[in-house]
Amino acid sequence: MAKKSTAAQHFLECDNCEEHPAKFLCKTCSGHLCENCKTEHEKKKMTRSHEIVSLISNNENMVDLLYCKDHTKKKLECYCNRCKEPVCTDCIIQSHNGHSVESLSTVYKRTTDQAREQKEKIDNILLPKYRELVSNETAKESALKRRAEEIKKKIEAHTESLVEMIITIGTQTVEDLSKKEKDGLREIEQTKNNFKKQIDELQLMSRTISTDIEAKPGVSFFKLVEKNNLDRFERTLPNTDYSLTDFQPGDIKLAIQDNFGTRPILQRSGNMSSTDKEVKVKPARTNRTFTIESS
Repeated sequence: MAKKSTAAQHFLECDNCEEHPAKFLCKTCSGHLCENCKTEHEKKKMTRSHEIVSLISNNENMVDLLYCKDHTKKKLECYCNRCKEPVCTDCIIQSHNGHSVESLSTVYKRTTDQAREQKEKIDNILLPKYRELVSNETAKESALKRRAEEIKKKIEAHTESLVEMIITIGTQTVEDLSKKEKDGLREIEQTKNNFKKQIDELQLMSRTISTDIEAKPGVSFFKLVEKNNLDRFERTLPNTDYSLTDFQPGDIKLAIQDNFGTRPILQRSGNMSSTDKEVKVKPARTNRTFTIESS
């Protein structure tokens, strides 16, 4: 059998002229023939009685052209049911004696019918079923993405509210610090003003004493020391120190983690995957769903 190829096509070559594509098969001599050679084949005396079939004829005719690989001159005419293989008559005698055998054409027809049933089952039941399953999974995929996006926005909103709350607490803490600072500064300012008043009073008293000392002494001079009583200036003066305790950040990380909220859980419901199970032929809908639970 020869094959000839061109840039445009691949075809089975005629075994006689070796030029044109073969369109027929001589079942008697197993030769592939083109249109012209088939006509000559039918005219020649030696070959006019040969059985010629079209290569596009029913494949059942081609079964008659199968030869045994062990007995190359013998056609495969039977099928061994025990060994599950086509056999020739020599095979039956030598290695399949006593085995249940059937006509190869009968088994071919039965196998063809079974294959057609399988194809019909695939095309009309299994493929539509699995296409529906893919469509259902696509819908689940979209629903799961939408649900995840909804929960994501909820988490982000909750996070923003917590951030705003913390910012508010921080602002209030700073404002409280400012208030305490102002209270301390006001008290210090009051103490400073009291000291300045006393300084002014002492300076006036000092000038008055200088004037009295330099003036001619009178009777009142002898009450000068008594009049300028310094006891009230010499007693223990107020000495208040002011300071602010440092800010100690609270350890709220674990508290926030523990109380931030319940984390979503991917829940599965319905039937498990049918990968490891026999797929039922009934056109049933898949029941497995995915749900994201959120607090």
